Amino acid sequence: MANKYNDTQNKITKESIFTALMILMEKKNFKNISITEVTQKAGVSRMAFYRNYNILEDIISVYLDEIFEEYSNLISNYTEADSYEFTYSFFSHFRKHQKLITNLINSDLNTLILEKSVKFLHSLCNSIACKNHCSIESKKYNNAFIAGGFYNVLMEWSKSGMKESDEAMAKMVYERLIMN
Repeated sequence: MANKYNDTQNKITKESIFTALMILMEKKNFKNISITEVTQKAGVSRMAFYRNYNILEDIISVYLDEIFEEYSNLISNYTEADSYEFTYSFFSHFRKHQKLITNLINSDLNTLILEKSVKFLHSLCNSIACKNHCSIESKKYNNAFIAGGFYNVLMEWSKSGMKESDEAMAKMVYERLIMN
């Protein structure tokens, strides 16, 4: 019972820290935010911060891992490797995290989302690239091409305020994928 309580408390602490960081990032540059500011805004102790993270970037890194895990779980329910469904789900899922993506772009922290995106998208691309038999080398380059494309489209879409619908974005990207 104590473990379940501790897990719940730890989750609440992490959510509070993440929310506080997002609020602060809307007002000031990430580089000018201190751990003390985040913990005060979150209403937690510095000790609670250090039980979960080493540096501020860890907050974002952990959250991005959770976002990609959620997306992975979402697409794992598909019965076949349908590129359009993967693509539509990608835009639909990341729209929910527009505030985070915008904050990362505004704070010049694109590399954090890029690293997570490329790692995840490489594994996803294995299921949608090279549907026909292709060499290992060809698959590697196709995966890099598709992963880079998804990331860059996500960044551009976010910078423009995600005005286009998830369906419109999926259609545009899907058309490029099937030409691959």
